[in-house]
Amino acid sequence: MAEYPNFIVIGAARAGTTALHGYLRQHPQVFMPVLKEPNFFAYEGQTLDCQGPGADYINNSLTRLNDYQGLFGAAPDGAICGEASPLYLFSPEAPARIRHHVPKARLIVILRNPIDQAYSHFLYATKQAIEPERDFTKALGLEGERIAAGWQPLFGYSDFPKYAEQLQRYFQVFPQEQIFVRTYEDFKDQPEKLFRELFGFIGVDADFGPDMSRKPNAGGVPKNRVLQDFLMKSNPVTRAIGLVVPKQARLAIRDRIAALNTRHEQTMPVAAREILKKRLGGEIKALETLIGRDLSHWLK
Repeated sequence: MAEYPNFIVIGAARAGTTALHGYLRQHPQVFMPVLKEPNFFAYEGQTLDCQGPGADYINNSLTRLNDYQGLFGAAPDGAICGEASPLYLFSPEAPARIRHHVPKARLIVILRNPIDQAYSHFLYATKQAIEPERDFTKALGLEGERIAAGWQPLFGYSDFPKYAEQLQRYFQVFPQEQIFVRTYEDFKDQPEKLFRELFGFIGVDADFGPDMSRKPNAGGVPKNRVLQDFLMKSNPVTRAIGLVVPKQARLAIRDRIAALNTRHEQTMPVAAREILKKRLGGEIKALETLIGRDLSHWLK
């Protein structure tokens, strides 16, 4: 019985990791728990008391080793096991904890333009009805006070995607050949090539082609905020439905209705983009050096 994963998708958030998790699970040689984002290596042994909107995402993280190991108890003999928790890239503690428990784990990183990632996080939080501010530029100005008040890390929109310093923490404790780094553009533009390389990296049949027709977890602005709040926030009606409808079916129905209530094509405010260029431009240049890729187009 497996107790630990052979590979871990450590990030980045809003860079296709939900889709990646679903496509990896399709491989017949791969076992991944249904639960995405257990966040164990970010919060091992901690007592969690996150505040603010959407705090349950953090507070429901697995913090006990036995619970985490239990995720892999149903893995078939010989399966290559994995999990996906994009928070691991952000977490300063995660690299050492992963190194301690699974030193030979293969680590997978998909990096998105952090400027676009920050706005995508805002749209996602808006869709989930946990972002009370409608203006992204104003939300960028609220980052410091929100994080100081104990809100979850995603609300530090421009602090969350500092990939150079985050990836450097992994390079300091793992051989680089254990870390698979690609960009969101690689994932979108050449997915078949990416999966051949990725399957080879984790040691399964590289010729398997997952069904990539479904594109999950898109962010966006609700067409009707009252309906979105009803769908996403606990209320007497949704609690009553929860008593008779299985959780997975309930969430699938909720997400389908929410998708129909979402406008996906959104343009970042010019002022917000300029703020993010100033805050993240140096990070992008440092990342270019770290991974040896030209990322200048991310600043255009």
